[in-house]
Amino acid sequence: MEEPKTDRRVRKTKKQLRMALTALMMERGVGDITVREIAELADVNRGTFYAHYRDVNDLLAQVEESVFLRLEEISVTNRSRSGDDALFTYLTDVMTLCRDSADIYRALVIRNNDIDFQQRLLEALKSHYMRSFVEHSSSAAERDQEYFCSFAVHGMLSMTNDWMESGLRETPEEIARYGADFILRGLQGLN
Repeated sequence: MEEPKTDRRVRKTKKQLRMALTALMMERGVGDITVREIAELADVNRGTFYAHYRDVNDLLAQVEESVFLRLEEISVTNRSRSGDDALFTYLTDVMTLCRDSADIYRALVIRNNDIDFQQRLLEALKSHYMRSFVEHSSSAAERDQEYFCSFAVHGMLSMTNDWMESGLRETPEEIARYGADFILRGLQGLN
């Protein structure tokens, strides 16, 4: 999915606003953050904020949506891959997205424990890629596959939380290798 070309200044402004929002969310909940605070921290005027977003919730919704659009692109790209490294490649792309969106992830998942965002993330990971991967990799009953899929996705989320909290010391490839190894070993037990 190709985004329309956006002026470099607009991209820079939106990035500053996103970073300001996530920085403030590390201190308190989104409901307690004002447009004025975001604009001040981003070093833009409020009119500039309103040129791009209706309010704080609109900014947050667009930030979240950008993550899910990128996750869908990763899934589409990786769905056609097969072989032993297909899962590793997919998880590397997902972990790279997590690293690149660490401010959003930390603010929503780790600091604010946004259950809606987490549920949406878990379901996206399951439905966009993992269910299909498990179906093609296992001859187990459908119900068993669904349980395993939930286990694998929740396990990856837990690993990602630990990775974020440890300061992203490992590379996305290292975390993906751990995840792929654990999932592939689990599939052997499932079969």
